[in-house]
Amino acid sequence: MDNSFWARGAAGPAWPVRADGTKEKAVLLCRAADNTAGAEMTISLLAAYNIPCFKYQENDGAAGKVVSGFSVFGAGLYVPESMAEEAAALLEADVEEES
Repeated sequence: MDNSFWARGAAGPAWPVRADGTKEKAVLLCRAADNTAGAEMTISLLAAYNIPCFKYQENDGAAGKVVSGFSVFGAGLYVPESMAEEAAALLEADVEEES
């Protein structure tokens, strides 16, 4: 299976590849609630800035999602190591409204 793109499907940003052809290491950006307002909105925000991201449900989160539709453990959001600082800055930035 080709996982050269992660985020919002084939149109999403491509995961960076090193000179030797291997994918760049994924690092934990943050933990988020495993729902649309938590993880999915953050993944979409990062994709809008061309930062690929994927979520991983740790512990028994995947089983909880199957049973109840969500994971009580939340999800870890992972980004490429080279983009982690930029992604963290986006999440910490103040929202400015246009006037």
